[in-house]
Amino acid sequence: MATTLPTDRRRRASASETTRIKIMQAAERLFADRGIDAVALREIAAAAGQGNNTAVQYHFGSKEQLVYEIFDWRTNLFEEQRKAMLAEAEAKGQLGNAKVLLQIMCLPHLSIADETGAHPYSAFLAQYLTRTRASGIPHPYDDPEVPVPALRRVRRLIVERVSYVPADVLRLRFGLCKLMFLNMLMRRDSGFPHSDQNIPLPLLVEDTLEQMTAALTAPYPRAPSLFPLHD
Repeated sequence: MATTLPTDRRRRASASETTRIKIMQAAERLFADRGIDAVALREIAAAAGQGNNTAVQYHFGSKEQLVYEIFDWRTNLFEEQRKAMLAEAEAKGQLGNAKVLLQIMCLPHLSIADETGAHPYSAFLAQYLTRTRASGIPHPYDDPEVPVPALRRVRRLIVERVSYVPADVLRLRFGLCKLMFLNMLMRRDSGFPHSDQNIPLPLLVEDTLEQMTAALTAPYPRAPSLFPLHD
């Protein structure tokens, strides 16, 4: 039998969750703009409209935990979308289609945009992948106990689709493909180069997915290049 919280406790819990989301959204924007290491927790609190400079520590404990919980929040928001897309792909017999699998991985990012139409979570994730992940802040996917079945399934299907590529090389390819998509959104959102603004976003997305598919499924070279290396 479910336990019902007293009204005042429910209100406090709701207010606390609202504050946490405001903090995560503010952090996302600041991290996207300046990088994770360059942003102080008190700046995040101020940007989230919190009068107490220690609000981030109170709700999250540390910057590392805040970063992790942003990923956990967003990854879970994507789960239902990916689940529905996987079901549609399965019904159409497309679970072996590399481009479809990349769409399932990446298109949910388009659903997170701010009031200007920009995609701060995508820019934040790009910052993380290129600068911060190596420092040891994990992503929820790295923990096998975290329940993200749709994300794990599409990753397994990608591995099966390009099983001819060694696992370590495939991890590199997959990371580079994801960065292609994130950087496409970042370039367009920033307005540079200006020509990007003249291309409709759906066309940019489609063209990027075609490039990602070609990169992901390229043959694996069995011998090093014959071209000499130069300093």
